[in-house]
Amino acid sequence: MKVDAAGCPIDTDGDGVPDYQDRCPQRPGPASNKGCPEMKVEEKKKLQEATKYIQFEFDKATLKPISFPTLNGLVEILNAYPDYSLGISAHADNKGDDAYNLRLSDARAASARTYMLSKGIPADRIVSHGYGETKPIADNATEAGRAINRRVEFDVYLPGDPNPAETKYGPAPEIPAAPVKAAPVKKAPVKKAPVKKAAPARRK
Repeated sequence: MKVDAAGCPIDTDGDGVPDYQDRCPQRPGPASNKGCPEMKVEEKKKLQEATKYIQFEFDKATLKPISFPTLNGLVEILNAYPDYSLGISAHADNKGDDAYNLRLSDARAASARTYMLSKGIPADRIVSHGYGETKPIADNATEAGRAINRRVEFDVYLPGDPNPAETKYGPAPEIPAAPVKAAPVKKAPVKKAPVKKAAPARRK
């Protein structure tokens, strides 16, 4: 623990939380938030509602352009709160193969992360995971329920805290490797034996 000339614990940002207890020693915040700046209500709401506006091409991890304004808004939040990290978790409905859904959801979470990194957010501030169909929040027996289960969630957290997705859902499942497709076997062309012409009959 570092102390000043008077022997008191150093409090770099002057927020009343000494550096040795402060998760954000360069920016003031209340002790109730571990010395870090608290997010505004509208910013928390934007994070909660972001899942409604993230869409992908059918059966792909390609983001639709309609998703970009929402992701840009999340980038602005991360820029405003540089001490926070972001967890991205993607989920699928129960249609299709379990392993395929895991791979697709993981790729979709990674796609959202890649987009935000392209806007200048450092890689160590965003983690992404795919949960496939393992964590539904609605009934998969209906189309409406399946649509709700196909989602991407965004959670912010402070340095030293666990990823909220892992607190809610547990560790992300291991992503199975994609099956390797065998290369098509090319058949060698069958060579026809030359047909020998019969010799002309000799005249007597």
